[in-house]
Amino acid sequence: MNQPPERNHVSNTERGYMKSRIWKLAVCIAVPIGILLLPVPKGLTLVAWQLLALYIAAILGLLLRPMPEPAVLLAVIGVSSICFRNSATMLAGYTSSTVWLVFCAFMIGTAIVQTGLGRRFAYVLIGRMGKGTLGLGYVTACTDLVLSPVTPSNTARSGGIIFPIVRSLADSLGSKPGATSRRVGAYLTVLLYQISLTTGYIFITGIAPNFLSAKFGQEILKVDITWLLWFKAAVVPGMICLLVVPLLVYWMYPPELKSFDSRELSKKGLADLGPFSRREKVLSVLFVLAILGWATGGITKIDATAVAIAFVGACLVLGVITWDDLAVTKGAWSTFIWYGGVVGLADGLAKAKFFDWMAKVLSSSFNFNGINGILTLAILVLVSLLVRYLFASMATFVTTMVPVLLTLALVAHAPVYPAFFLIAFAACYGCVLTHYGGAVGPVLFGEGYVDQTTWWKIGAVFTLFSFLIHMTVGLFYWKLIGLW
Repeated sequence: MNQPPERNHVSNTERGYMKSRIWKLAVCIAVPIGILLLPVPKGLTLVAWQLLALYIAAILGLLLRPMPEPAVLLAVIGVSSICFRNSATMLAGYTSSTVWLVFCAFMIGTAIVQTGLGRRFAYVLIGRMGKGTLGLGYVTACTDLVLSPVTPSNTARSGGIIFPIVRSLADSLGSKPGATSRRVGAYLTVLLYQISLTTGYIFITGIAPNFLSAKFGQEILKVDITWLLWFKAAVVPGMICLLVVPLLVYWMYPPELKSFDSRELSKKGLADLGPFSRREKVLSVLFVLAILGWATGGITKIDATAVAIAFVGACLVLGVITWDDLAVTKGAWSTFIWYGGVVGLADGLAKAKFFDWMAKVLSSSFNFNGINGILTLAILVLVSLLVRYLFASMATFVTTMVPVLLTLALVAHAPVYPAFFLIAFAACYGCVLTHYGGAVGPVLFGEGYVDQTTWWKIGAVFTLFSFLIHMTVGLFYWKLIGLW
């Protein structure tokens, strides 16, 4: 007797989903069509106007998600190629070396997961450093930092590699979501989120949208951001934030369990992994060589993308991973499709002089005369942080807001390198303001260890701390190394 109502319930659910999808698609289609029907603004070419309409369609698609991100970009590319005969422009992003660097870094992350090297490293550190809950906090930070140069998905890194270890440790210490969450699990869970979005900008390869920020920096501010230059700019302010955050969260949200026998936890974890395998040994050597290759690129003149491709090729040749392992890496292929599409659009807009036109329009609309450039940057970064409550994706924020913020910094005649790094780094650490600001947030928050009010409060304090560090220590350090 209950079967018909159940069918009706399923049908109503499906009907609601289809209605939601239809109106989202309608918005994504109607807005760019409306833009195209308007007269082309003075000083802008028809091609630039068409590309802007497509870019807005892509942003709306990423924001509303009527389909997964790769499907959105493929649809935009397909429609544009047929309607405007510009397939070469739209597909140009897939020839970008940065797109391939992101793709290969995802594959390297897959090797670290498949071999268990990341988990082994974490358990070794737990045995040597984790003498209590605060020690575990620093082990978590150190593990995430070491893995971040080769895993541009912090969801895969922090959510897929590190969090299962954290969850297992919490369970073994009698801390589960609910009544015992404050014992240790709540502290480690909310801490991991702050850590993930800090290591995410210490390396350009720490999170995929960093490359998109670098692309906009190149097109708008004319700055050439290499792997090494990004690291040099981020290492001092980023490491200060990373060193402080375990203590900050420990003070704001102290765990009930302060100390325990970490050696036993380490032994058990390593015993479950088994002996150090040949694949792990080979991968460890390749990992070190990749870091050296990226760090010495300015001397050897070997492109960072070439190093990454060689790493993946060596993993395949030496049997660390198989092609089947890479073929099922959904995150890598999905990011390659949507990211390449966005890069193609950004390149097209730059070649059509759209960003130059936008700078002229904004310069005539905003009067920055008499305003200190650094003060202007502080205001721009604060605005970028305040609007983060409206964004549920770092990628969407970067594609939507970063070009505008960089253009305003250009119009204000702010020093270009500090402008770029302040805005790019804030795009990453600003994610911690909410539990939905970055893709790894729902993974960690969804376990139920921490309530939303606490999560947001800790995120706000850490975001403010990060902002102050970058506006003080960061600017002084960049001055010291000649970035402005």
